[in-house]
Amino acid sequence: MNINERPIYQIDSKQLEWVLAQLLDKKFEELIDRINTPEIIHTRDEAADLLGVRPNTVSSYIERGILTNKGVGRKVLISSKELDRILNKKHVSYRQIA
Repeated sequence: MNINERPIYQIDSKQLEWVLAQLLDKKFEELIDRINTPEIIHTRDEAADLLGVRPNTVSSYIERGILTNKGVGRKVLISSKELDRILNKKHVSYRQIA
């Protein structure tokens, strides 16, 4: 089988309905968890510690649009939800970070 080829599965409408219901249930649970989780604001140093990088790297992530700065002026503040989004991302390409 060629790497670019993907298998084709034939399912009936009931099976499709079940698969979609499972996917939607999972996504709704994740959304409800995110909504119910209180937002904590972290400084640049705290965000760096949580991400396991240096504070300058956090600033670089902000410049590249990977993280959003909620601070005003020179103050760098990062939302815990932003950090969770980065930490829970399954695959981050080198190009996106570098």
